[in-house]
Amino acid sequence: MELSRRPKLHFTPKRGWMNDPNGPVRYRGEYHVFFQHDPEKLEWGLMHWSHAKSKDLLHWEELPIALYPDEEGAIFSGSAFVDEKNISGFGSADEPALLLFYTSHNMETGREEQCLAYTTDGVTFQKYAHNPIIPGADHTPARDPQVFANKILGGYSMVLTTEDKAEFYHSTDIIHWEKTGEFRLPEYALKGMIECPCMVFDEKVVLMLSMDVPENEFDKFPKEAVPHKRVMQYFVGDFDGKKFAADEAQKEVLLVDYGEDFYAGTVFANVDEHILIAWLGNFSEGAKHANTKEEGFNGILSMPRMIKLQMTSEGWRLHHEFIEVLKAEEGGSLISKEDGEILTDGCVREEIKEGGFICATSFHSVINAEGIP
Repeated sequence: MELSRRPKLHFTPKRGWMNDPNGPVRYRGEYHVFFQHDPEKLEWGLMHWSHAKSKDLLHWEELPIALYPDEEGAIFSGSAFVDEKNISGFGSADEPALLLFYTSHNMETGREEQCLAYTTDGVTFQKYAHNPIIPGADHTPARDPQVFANKILGGYSMVLTTEDKAEFYHSTDIIHWEKTGEFRLPEYALKGMIECPCMVFDEKVVLMLSMDVPENEFDKFPKEAVPHKRVMQYFVGDFDGKKFAADEAQKEVLLVDYGEDFYAGTVFANVDEHILIAWLGNFSEGAKHANTKEEGFNGILSMPRMIKLQMTSEGWRLHHEFIEVLKAEEGGSLISKEDGEILTDGCVREEIKEGGFICATSFHSVINAEGIP
């Protein structure tokens, strides 16, 4: 008899469709993650920002929907920022507001604009009365804003994508924004439609981009990876306060995860470590066999993992490690081996190998008590 495909540790919605994680953040002593969600369908549809929280990144409580579609459009991906200095004026020094930056997408015209919402209790949310904070035009992609403090110029920066490049904006009041620069893909990089940018500040700066890659780019894939269409590519470089520039020494494609189902990853804000979480998309044959729609949901988030930039003999590379609390948790199966670890949980398999420098996330069906297909 086939067991439930629903993982025990990876977050899944109670029902409906889920894709990108949005605005993962630590706020008021708990971890919050928002996510792209259509609660009424099992396929991609009218996007909301739904919401869950956790004390330990393993046990999640699904909360009421945070942001509903409105006259501006569907609620596409973005980020969260804790306004500890109360620059926005939406909170106070004692109770800072949590700001949500998102893209409104007009389903008829394709107009994409950057918008803002906020909360002071972590549960109920109010949209900024003067949205959009960055206007857009019909049929002009511009989406998925990530906002972060600008430690070089002061104030705040935002990165978003326009499908062929990343654009950078600056603000002194976190509400009014001016464009400061852009990043275009180097010649050696995988080309394709870009979305969901994520900046990580470590010993160097990492820019992660999620991409839809056409087959004519498949010959650029690293030899360890099976070529596939949906990827997370990353670049190592520097941020001068106005824009990101990749190191000239980087001459090859670098992938965040080598699996076919790892996409739209982003890191938690307001924490000291770099904790990455992604959408496990239904792109591969394994995902089709692990079909969860029969159980009323379609979408899984990856296990949060620690990432850190390290220098290797081949240059700067992202190093991955499962969160420490996972190793003592019952429910999934975490197997250590000589060169890494494998986590199986319901229909999900995540492997970290090569000393933490290669990860491969995939789906499988579940047909016995050990979770082995």
